[in-house]
Formats: sequence, C-alpha cells, structure tokens
Amino acid sequence: MAKVKYTHTLERGDQVEVNVESLANGGDGVAKIDSIPVFIERAAQGDRLAVHLFDVRKDFARGAIEEIVKPSPERVEAPCFHYERCGGCQWQHIDYAHQLQHKERLVVDALGHIGGFVNAKELVQQIVGCDDPFHYRNKVQFPVKYKNTQVLAGYYERGSHDLVNIDACPIQPSIMDELLKTTKMLFKKYRISIYDEERHRGMVRHLNFRMSFATGKILVTIVVNHAPIKIKEFNNIDYLHAFTTLGEELAHLHSEVESVVVNFNQDKGNRILGEHTITLVGNGYIEEKLATKRSDLPQKLQDGLRFRLSSKSFFQVNSLQAVKLLEYIAAAAKEDLAASEKPVVVDAYAGVGTIAMWLSPLADEVIAIEEVGDAITDGEENAALNNLTNVSFVEGRVEQSLAVLMVEKKRENKNIDLIVLDPPRKGIDPNILALIKERGPKHIIYVSCNPATLARDLKILCQTTENGENSSMGGYKVKRVQPVDLFPQTYHVESVALLERL
Repeated sequence: MAKVKYTHTLERGDQVEVNVESLANGGDGVAKIDSIPVFIERAAQGDRLAVHLFDVRKDFARGAIEEIVKPSPERVEAPCFHYERCGGCQWQHIDYAHQLQHKERLVVDALGHIGGFVNAKELVQQIVGCDDPFHYRNKVQFPVKYKNTQVLAGYYERGSHDLVNIDACPIQPSIMDELLKTTKMLFKKYRISIYDEERHRGMVRHLNFRMSFATGKILVTIVVNHAPIKIKEFNNIDYLHAFTTLGEELAHLHSEVESVVVNFNQDKGNRILGEHTITLVGNGYIEEKLATKRSDLPQKLQDGLRFRLSSKSFFQVNSLQAVKLLEYIAAAAKEDLAASEKPVVVDAYAGVGTIAMWLSPLADEVIAIEEVGDAITDGEENAALNNLTNVSFVEGRVEQSLAVLMVEKKRENKNIDLIVLDPPRKGIDPNILALIKERGPKHIIYVSCNPATLARDLKILCQTTENGENSSMGGYKVKRVQPVDLFPQTYHVESVALLERL
C-alpha cells in the first residue's frame, strides 16, 4: 500500500505554538498550521498555546495543551475541582457571555457552510441564554465503582473509561451533592456490593437522581445487576431488603427524597436502565410543573402543565430553560395557526409529548407520533393528568406513521396546519424530508439539538441553489432560527427553525 503523502510537515509528537482562532462543534479550539486545522481540547478562542500533537492526519491534527503561553480574555477559572479530568463539561473555562456567542456562531456557521444559506447571519436570532448557567440539571446519572475500600460515583474521565469520583458538581443543584455523599456512605454502611464491570459481578451499577424544580422533590433510582423480581420477594431476601432499609434512611435524612426505586439491568454494555423497576419508597415518580409568565400565551400555559416523571421518562434536563424553549415554540405556533379555524398540529418524534401538550391550547387537535411505547404511556398519563382531551398518541416510526396520517386527514377533509419536528441528533430520514417537501403543511417548526444535521435537513427542505437562494421548485423557506442554550458549560445548543411553504 502506498504511503499517504501529506501536504504538510507536521508529525506526531511535535511541540508547536499556536493561536486559537475559533471553537468547533464538539467543543475543541481550532488553530491553523500551514492551513491545517489543529483541534485542541479545553482551549479558548484567543489563547496562545504550546501544544503537543498526539494525532496527525492528512487533513487535520489533534493536540493537547502543554502550556498556556498567553490566556485569552475569554478564559476564566473553572469552578469545578474535577474539570481538568471530568468529561461531563467542555466549556467551564470560558466565561458564559462568550459561550453564548460561540453557540450562536456555531448555528450561523452550520447554516452557511452546510446549509448553503448566504443570509445565515440574518436568519439566526440572538441566542436565549440561561439565567443561572450553573445548578440547572434536573437529572444526573452516575456510574458506581468500588476501589481501595471506597465507593466511587461520578463521571468518566474525558477520553477514557476511568471514573472521576466526585462529591460536588456545579451544574447540578447542591442538594444532589449532599444526596450523593449520603448515598455512598449508606452503601458502605449496609455493605451493599458494587458492580465490577470486568467480571460482571456485584450489585450497584448506577445511581440516578431526578429532581422537580417546581416542588424540590427528588426521585432516586438505584440500578442493580440482578434479575427482575417482585417487591414482596425482593424484601424477603436479606441482601436485597438492605436496599429498602437504605431507601427509607435516605428519605429520613433528606426530606427532599420523595421516592426511591430499584431498576434491574443484567445486560453487559453501556445501557444504563433495564426494562423493570420496583418502588421501595414513595410512589415511584415525581411531578414537575412547567408554566409561562407570558401574558400573550394561553391561560392554561400560564397556570402550568404537570408532568409525572418516572426513572425512564424522557424529559429536558433543564426545566427552567425548557420553559423558554416551549414559549418560543408556542408563540411561533400561535402566529402560524392564527388563520386556521380548527387547527391540526402533528408533533413528530414526540417523546412523552411535552411539545404536543404545550401546543394543545392553541389547536383543535394535536397528534403526537412516537415509536417508544413507554414514552407513549407516560405521554397519555400526563395528558390525562392535565385534562387535555385534544391530544392523541400514535405509536410507530415517523417514516410510516406520518404518511398514513396525511392520508387519513385528507379522508376526513382536514388539513394538517403545522408539523413540529424534534428529531434525535442524527436528524431526519431523507424519506421523511421528501414526504414533507411534497405533501407537508404550510408551516413547520423544526427543533434541533445538532446544528450540523439541522442545516443539512433545512437545505433539503428549502432546496437552496448553489448561490444560496431558495429554488422555485417548491419546498419551504426559513423565516428565522432561534438558538436556545439548554446546556451551559457544554458546546451543545438547541435551535428552533421556523419554516413556511413557498
């Protein structure tokens, strides 16, 4: 095999000094050497760095910081003691105002470079930031290990499978710090065995906390390496009954603990939760409430919607910022549906139907499409909890269900007025995009957690030409794109794109 000829002289092991020019989607800083991009973790735009190159390819290289020769004005001291090792956050070393600027730019760059939108800067609105960029997570999941007589729980070290044992994390509420310390102490007190991943032996695999920001109550989930078993039999086995005793003491020591459950997962691999859960303390769930203070939105939303959340319920991890995201979606939907007498809305990739329920006061009918049965069960329970009689769920993949739904509505002499798309990070299947482009409604709201796939999908829906203008062959145009920061201290950014048929 012929040796690859590089267009540069860089080699693995080189020590170089570089200026960081920008931040990439993924969080790394980007410097240039002979026009070759060098990606550097924990860099800030404007840093002058001495860097060790540990990975050199034909078109790029990766480096690690050896020395900060001259720090960027954007650089701050990370508040987390574990930040240099922990892989949970990427941008704690950058002040929050600049984090927001970089996230907004990531969306603009994706729309311009990937989507081909020459007016990307005009399309993208100023990002909606978080009032408190710390203490925002309502759910955390810690792998648990045992080492040198100590119970460890935390996050994995960046770039490895080594566990960083933490006692406090600045992006979670302080009560979770206290709860983590207490639970590790109780594991030792009751001599509860900890899972050994290599030997696939031991009990406790993960420790999960889920908190309601409305009530302050917490659901604790202990994931164990054990076959599913009913609660009566569970409590008749001494080494299992110890979990019930632990749960009762945890709730006694921390009044915030409303429920403690055990989830069974015997599978090898990285999957966190198994299929079966039993409740040891409380009801097995907590209730969150999302409410708006905007007087231009329906009273139902001002009063707030309640969401019953179990261990496996999908829900945004930032409750307070989720309201801002939902407010923007609702305001856009209200504008889009103003001319419709009996609006019909479809929420594709609906999950537990959070968006569907939030839009229910604005529509005559809301149909939520979701392929995960457990999510539909949660969604139907929450719709009933809020007396939302105009929300229905369809179980199935969007590829099939959306096409069937379009035909059914035509037979009923009804039009779908608005489709909300909230796909996973990989974006939308090309067949769905083709279906929507051909037969979709006048309005689309596309909610994205990945600027790259958002830009790719918008390009298809809008049929941009080589010069970035909308094609006259049909399809949609983008009215505007609103970035929202749901995950401060990380590079992740949520965006809401509003589209209208040409």
